Amino acid sequence: MAKDHGPVLLIAAAGRGSRMGGEQKKIYLPLAGKPVIAHTMEVFLGLNIFSQLIVIIAPREEDIFRQQVLAPFFPGEKQIILLEGGEERQYSIFNGLQYLRRKKIPEDTMVCIHDGARPLVSGTLVLDVYREALSYGAAIAGIPLKDTIKEVDSNLTVLQTLPREKLSAVQTPQCFKFSILWQAHCKARSDNFLGSDDSTLVERMGIRVKVVPGDYENLKITTPEDLKVAEAYLSSRRSFK
Repeated sequence: MAKDHGPVLLIAAAGRGSRMGGEQKKIYLPLAGKPVIAHTMEVFLGLNIFSQLIVIIAPREEDIFRQQVLAPFFPGEKQIILLEGGEERQYSIFNGLQYLRRKKIPEDTMVCIHDGARPLVSGTLVLDVYREALSYGAAIAGIPLKDTIKEVDSNLTVLQTLPREKLSAVQTPQCFKFSILWQAHCKARSDNFLGSDDSTLVERMGIRVKVVPGDYENLKITTPEDLKVAEAYLSSRRSFK
């Protein structure tokens, strides 16, 4: 079992997933015989380092989550905790941090955040990001860009071509010391600032964030095409076992 004061995981799973189409939310969609979110959770549970796995779900969705995910795939897992999220991802993560604050976890506890819709994350990547965060206080996964990136204006006219070699496409997991992440979220709320990821909030405080080489297979399920790609990746992994 993981230690009582080991790192904590927050899984962001409250999103609406409107780009998938259909009525069922993407985290519940079947992927190789299991809901997408079940694959995600299995990776982190398998590492056996996290004291708590906090899954942040949409309001009034606890019964569905228990019926479709916990009961069939994780019966008896006591370290899984369900919390309700907010209207934005950032608010959902803050709800998780508030819960940890109420539980009075140590300030130097490492908190890792992962998208519930990234089911193909590898345990190796999680551990790499976690270890770098232990040294730096803040670390994220990122991959080099394959395409040329151009900044455009509202009329889709090119303003400039950005130096691709200096850019990274950011993924999760992202890991931070609790005290850093808490202060970053509190400042964002005070400033009424909404960022695209947690690293953005930490960067606003002048804290340096280490980028760990990510994995192109660690895709986020956003569209129906992504689900097909994920199926292909999983099929390929099984064939090499």
